[in-house]
Amino acid sequence: MRMGTRIAIVLGVLVGAAAAVTYSWTYTPLGRLDYPAAVIARLSSISSGPMEMTPAARQSANEMTLAMVADFPEPDGVAFEDRMVSSDAGHAIPVRIYWPPRTEGAPVRPFYLDIHGGGWWMGNGHPFHSANMSFAMESQAIVVSVDYRLAPEHPFPAALEDCETVLRFIVREGEALGGDPTRIAIGGGSAGGNLSAALALKMRNESGPRIAFQYLMVPATDLSDTREWVSYDEAAGRYVLTVDGIRQMVDAYVPEPADRMNPYVSPLLEGDLSGLPPALIVTALFDPLRDQGEAYARRLEDAGNRVELIREDGLHGFLGSPERAKRINRIAAERVREALMIEQRP
Repeated sequence: MRMGTRIAIVLGVLVGAAAAVTYSWTYTPLGRLDYPAAVIARLSSISSGPMEMTPAARQSANEMTLAMVADFPEPDGVAFEDRMVSSDAGHAIPVRIYWPPRTEGAPVRPFYLDIHGGGWWMGNGHPFHSANMSFAMESQAIVVSVDYRLAPEHPFPAALEDCETVLRFIVREGEALGGDPTRIAIGGGSAGGNLSAALALKMRNESGPRIAFQYLMVPATDLSDTREWVSYDEAAGRYVLTVDGIRQMVDAYVPEPADRMNPYVSPLLEGDLSGLPPALIVTALFDPLRDQGEAYARRLEDAGNRVELIREDGLHGFLGSPERAKRINRIAAERVREALMIEQRP
C-alpha cells in the first residue's frame, strides 16, 4: 500500500471519529440538539470568566453573533432607509425603516416596531437586517428597527425611553411614511422581548399609543433574581447563554438592585396584567430564560389576554438552528399580519 493511500485512510478514520464524537454532543440530558447548535454549545462551554463589556468587546460579540444566526434570503421589492429620530432628551435615535412592496388597491400598510436583542449591551445598529427584510415581506407591515442606547454606558431606563420615543414617532409620522399609525405591533428577542413587554405595559398604564400585538421571543421577564427557575439549573453553563452571563448583563443594564423590582424592568412582577395586547411568546428548551418566558405567558393568559406559546427545541435565540429561526420568524410575521388585518380600518 502506498504511503499516500495510508495517509488518506488514517485521515479518513480520524475525520470519522471526530464526526462521531461531535455528533454525540447532540444528545443532552434535556433532549436532542440540532448538530450545529450542539457544536456551538460545546465550544462556548469551554470559555470561562466574566464578559468584558467594552466597545471593542461589543463589536467582537456582534460579529460572532452574526456568524451564528440564520441568514435570511432578502426578498425582492423590500426597500429600506436609515433615518434619525429626535428625542426629548436631545439625542438622536437611529432607525432603519423597511417598506414591503405594495400592490395597487392593497390596504394601507400597518407598522411593526422591531426591538433587537443583545443583552441590553450589544446588537447596536440593525444586526438582523436580513430577518427584518423577510419579516416586512411576510407581515406586509412597515418595519421600524430601533437602534436604542446600550448599557453599561446608558443603563435603565435609556433603552426603554428610546423605544417609546420611536413608537411615538411612528404614531406622529406614520402617514407621512406611507402607513397606518393606528395599527402597530411591537416585538423582539431576548432583551428586545423584555423591552417589548415593558413598553406594552408602560403604554397601557400611561394611556400611550395603542399596541395591537406583541411578539416576545425568548424574552427575559424577571430580572429581580428573587425566585428559582428550573431552567436556570438545567441550562447552567452548558448552552451558550449562562446564568452568570445573565446576571452580569442585568448588573450593567440595571445597576440599582431596587430598580429590578420595577415592572418596566421585570414585567413578570406587574400585579395586574389585564388589558394588554395579544401575544405570541416563543421560548427555547435549552435556554435559562425558558421558564420565566413561559411563566409570563401563563400570567398574561390568566389575566384574560390572548396568548400563543411556542416552545422550540433550540438554544437561546436559536443559534445554530437556522431552519428553526426561519420558521419562527415566518410564524411571527404571519401572526403580526393576522392581528393587524383585524385592526384594519373599514
